[in-house]
Amino acid sequence: MWSKVRKNLSLLVVTSILCTMLAACGDTGGGASTATVGQTGGDQPTTAPTTAGATETTAPVGEETKAATPAGEATKPAGGDDMALPSGCTNVELSYWNPFTGPDGPFMGQMVDQFNTDNPTIKVAMTTQADYYTQIQTAAASDTLPDVAIIHVDQVPTWAFRNVLRPIDDVATATGLSEADYPEAVWNGGMVAGKRYSIPLDIHPMTMFYNADLLTAAGINEPPTNREEFEAAAQAITDKGQKGFMLTAGFPIQQIFSMLLYQNGGSWFNEDGTKATWNSEAGVEALTWLKEAQTKWSEPNLEVDAELAAFKSGGAGMIWNGIWQTTNVTGEGVSFKGVATSVPQIGDNPGTWAGSHQFTLPVHKSGNDECKDAAAAIFIKYMVDNSTTWAQAGQIPASNTVRESAEFQALDPQASIAPSVEGAFFPPAVPGITDAFQYLDTAVGTVMSGKETDIKKALDDAAAQADQKLAENKATFGDAPSGTP
Repeated sequence: MWSKVRKNLSLLVVTSILCTMLAACGDTGGGASTATVGQTGGDQPTTAPTTAGATETTAPVGEETKAATPAGEATKPAGGDDMALPSGCTNVELSYWNPFTGPDGPFMGQMVDQFNTDNPTIKVAMTTQADYYTQIQTAAASDTLPDVAIIHVDQVPTWAFRNVLRPIDDVATATGLSEADYPEAVWNGGMVAGKRYSIPLDIHPMTMFYNADLLTAAGINEPPTNREEFEAAAQAITDKGQKGFMLTAGFPIQQIFSMLLYQNGGSWFNEDGTKATWNSEAGVEALTWLKEAQTKWSEPNLEVDAELAAFKSGGAGMIWNGIWQTTNVTGEGVSFKGVATSVPQIGDNPGTWAGSHQFTLPVHKSGNDECKDAAAAIFIKYMVDNSTTWAQAGQIPASNTVRESAEFQALDPQASIAPSVEGAFFPPAVPGITDAFQYLDTAVGTVMSGKETDIKKALDDAAAQADQKLAENKATFGDAPSGTP
């Protein structure tokens, strides 16, 4: 059913990081322009500039038509299982927005095109937006939001409280998807104030990249999976004259710290997201380990992407970064045997920093449309069920069934990275929660750059500032979305 994906996509290109928490934000900056699918696509932060653009895969969307259908007979698209449009709904048109302005965009476009081929009574028009959340905000003000939109999991509560997104409990029920189909954390990420606002498509985790040639030369034949193995490997490579483990003082060092925080048994916030808790003993231990690792196996005060450059040049044995860097630092992206795999478990608990793209239904002032909602459920279920194609773009499917399939298990390196998503964690479903991470970014960065030597003080100060911001946000947003666009 699926056509073969194009080979030899260009190296991933830079997109700006919309929020400090979520590494894979789809905002590349600049205005929207029209382009052909395949010229842009993907929302991962990488290493070179990209051209902003809005890409539409089909003709502009109009209004759906409710055509006469024989009584009791439903139109049955290929959405999966026994899903069907209600009687009287046909030629339903859906507008679908996403931020995939890098090399993963064509894969999403391919999936949409295949959906349209397989579902003749539903037509989805995909638009890929640069400056994504700015475009969402502008469309909300003018009541021109799409029917379906991708939203990053840590942004779902903020846009729900802004009444840009609406609850989709009924749509989720119609898809047949439930908590049993996903890792618990990523499914729970779509719950806001007791209602479901999103359905997961993928998980994009922190990943370890290693130079297999350097590991082999140091007498190591398998990638490290725990603290003892990792420290031994980093030291062995360093003893051979290269840097064993390169760390920047900028992005993604806060995300790496956060991963170690959770592996040490800590957390970002208390349960209701009103207080920062990263200044715990677990946080001090995590940042202390990172600073010592920098001293032993890296270089001091590296700028953002300096560790990537060192790795690509063959001067570093291991780095940790997002899965979106895979084509940049493995395969044809490097002159040595670069390999991607799961991050090791340094602490006593499983824990992987990750982001997630999730399907949502934006608010329209005219109200909900029965035909569009039914079509959206079919579309979302189809995209989730067929997300192995999306995995070829470098993402890990959120669906347990898809990750366990033989088709996905044949993908390298995605299959070897996939087990780590079982330990993925996400912030509480609190509006504006990502605002708090600016203070953690600063604290971790000042320690790793050598500007601050008192680790506990740095984390304490950041937590105090974050608590104040969280209190301000609480006053601004209230306890639940108002439900008014």
